This record gives sequence, structure tokens and C-alpha cells, in this order.
Amino acid sequence: MAIAVDFRKYAPEDSRGDLVRRIEDAPVEHAQAVLAAYDLLERLHEKGILDLLIGLLSAGDTVVNQVVNAVSTPEAVAALRAGLIFGGLLKSVDANRLHEIFAESGGQPPSLLSLARQAGSENSRRGLALVFKLLDLFGEALKESQLADVATKKAQ
Repeated sequence: MAIAVDFRKYAPEDSRGDLVRRIEDAPVEHAQAVLAAYDLLERLHEKGILDLLIGLLSAGDTVVNQVVNAVSTPEAVAALRAGLIFGGLLKSVDANRLHEIFAESGGQPPSLLSLARQAGSENSRRGLALVFKLLDLFGEALKESQLADVATKKAQ
């Protein structure tokens, strides 16, 4: 003869009751973290950062459109490209050697003769050539900007 088996209801691990129990136990188990989170929220509120974030979220697409318009200007693109170029150049500079150079420069200023000797080295000439080319480039841009300003003033 068959024996009746008690029916047990299976409750998955993440059932509602288990979640409620875990939420009720969380302040006790994680008291330090909860206090730190409240402290962080209070500081964000005091500095107005929460209000700023709420404003940004409510503005939504408007903020994104303004940022995209600002970043896509020719000036921003040129600045980003220049930053990437200089960043790549800085990556190849030996930081220890740079620190030594700054530490050495704190004493007596070098004589003009020693500067001339340094300027005669191949690497110094290469660096000076780059500096002069950059000066020429900035001078050309400055000239174009000034000519555009003069043309604008004449048109008014």
C-alpha cells in the first residue's frame, strides 16, 4: 500500500519573504556602509550636487544636444587632436629624467655659453625646430584672426 507524502511548497532562494528578511537584516549587517552612504548623500546635498544631477536628468536630451554641439565645433576637434598629439609625445618622455632636469634647474642660471653649447646638440636643435614651427603656426593663426577682426570692424 502507498504511503502519502507530505506536500512541501518549494520557495526559491530569492522569494519575496527572503528578500524582505535580507532588507530587514541589511542595516544591522552593513551598518558602517549604510552610515557612510547617508554621509555621502548629505554631503552631495549640501554642495548642491544632487540638485545639479536632478536638473541634468530632467533636462535629458537638451543637455546631450548642447554637449554634442559644443564638442563638435572645429575648435573643440582641433583641441582634442592637439591634446592627443601632445599626450602621445609626453608618453615617450622619461619622467625620471624630467624630474632630474627640474631639480637641476633650481640652482644658478646657466651661462649664455653653456646654453649655446646645449642648443648645439642634435636633440636640442630638433626641439628648437619644433618650437619655432609651432610659433610660426600660432603666428599665422594670430594673423588670420587679426585680419578677420579688422574685416569685421570695416564691415560695421
